[in-house]
Amino acid sequence: MSGEHKNNKGMAEFSRRDFLRLAGLAGVGLLMKPAWPRGDSILWAGPTFSTSSATVAVTEAFSYDRALIRQKVQHLFESIGGLSDLVGQGKRVAIKLNLTGGSGTSRHSRLQGVDIRETMWTHPEVVRAIGELLIDSGVRPSDIYIVEALWDAASYANFGYADVQRALGAQFVDLNTAPFIQKPVGESHFRFESFVLNRILAQIDVYVSVPKLKHHYEAGLTGALKNQIGITPLQYYKRASTDGNRSKLHYGQDSEDVGTHLPRTICDLNLARPVHLAVIDGIKNAFGGEGAWNPTFVPAESHVLLAGKDPVATDAVAALLLGLNPELEQLPLPDRVRRCDNHLELMRQCGVGTNRLAEIQVVGDGAWRVTGVETRGSGPIPDRPRLLPNYPNPFNASTAVRFEMPVPSRVELEVFNGRGRKVATLYEGWMPAGLHEIRWEARELPSGVYFCRLQSREFVDTAKLLLQK
Repeated sequence: MSGEHKNNKGMAEFSRRDFLRLAGLAGVGLLMKPAWPRGDSILWAGPTFSTSSATVAVTEAFSYDRALIRQKVQHLFESIGGLSDLVGQGKRVAIKLNLTGGSGTSRHSRLQGVDIRETMWTHPEVVRAIGELLIDSGVRPSDIYIVEALWDAASYANFGYADVQRALGAQFVDLNTAPFIQKPVGESHFRFESFVLNRILAQIDVYVSVPKLKHHYEAGLTGALKNQIGITPLQYYKRASTDGNRSKLHYGQDSEDVGTHLPRTICDLNLARPVHLAVIDGIKNAFGGEGAWNPTFVPAESHVLLAGKDPVATDAVAALLLGLNPELEQLPLPDRVRRCDNHLELMRQCGVGTNRLAEIQVVGDGAWRVTGVETRGSGPIPDRPRLLPNYPNPFNASTAVRFEMPVPSRVELEVFNGRGRKVATLYEGWMPAGLHEIRWEARELPSGVYFCRLQSREFVDTAKLLLQK
């Protein structure tokens, strides 16, 4: 949306048996179970992906080092069968960025001093790697178009995107500018029969959507499909000249409920301009919203990249990684009060892609991070981080440490022996709100009493663990 407020596990699909075997071999196994928000918590119960009609690749990455990103994006493309069925000599390709909010947001206090490219925007090194691999696949550099409806020119010129474009020999098109066409949606449209779009979106052969992995304050999640809001020229979709976003797309002409109108607008845009390839940047990202103007927005680090030729399936896996159940008819929103219709489910009903987990094959060296979901009933939201009883306790070699987070926050989860010496760091980093579980493997430690300490901001909670061999 534009202008709106170290582990290599092998390139394989993981069965439940493989996952449990791998977890059993880990010295300190990590089974993160994010659930955002708590009202529809998700317990991660092992992969449920089976009969597949869509393939989504996941890889781990911990930095935006240029060589690393090139290697990781190449791995993603190879894992989904390569790009030869999509691109080649003579094909014109558009790469849609996600530069929501404009350059002024880069100084927002909710970024907590983190680079906006590492919280809200598609990172330029991901764009560079995609472009280079398209060229390696036979696409002429001059046939690559980097596109976005910019909030301001500085967001593109001053943050490395123009440099990447020049290095690739690609072209840039600001989608806010003419020439425009009227692009029909088709008979199955929801809200819009057609859209005013820049002509390049009808002239390209292949369209690549490259969003940042984030929640969305009004649509549940930002993904390859939601990124389509940013292809429309801002000036055509504001209800008033003072509007800061595309209010006609969000609310309609009569202030319709955003929870029903916006998801259908997203579907209409994707019916008018389908996505052929989704690449989602979640190495360093955000929870709680699409931009720093959202009151629940916090920087995060999910350490993943995703890619798939079914954008609905790719967004469904992204939803899982954000702690959302992509199969629900409605998605909970980050304020933990409102809900919105699920545009992934609406797209499936239109016959465009699948959000059904049983129909998605997850591949790549990060596939082990993606596990199935089991919906929990609602429960009271804790007012502070807290440790829950581990299970089993006493335990022999392995136990599950559980804890609850009221809001996304940075977490340190450590284990100490009876003399106060730290023996394990189970997790350190950003964690979304909800119920989480991390498995501690203590096979090499002696029997005795241990203490697990959860620290988040000013809150500290401790639980006693009894290891009996």
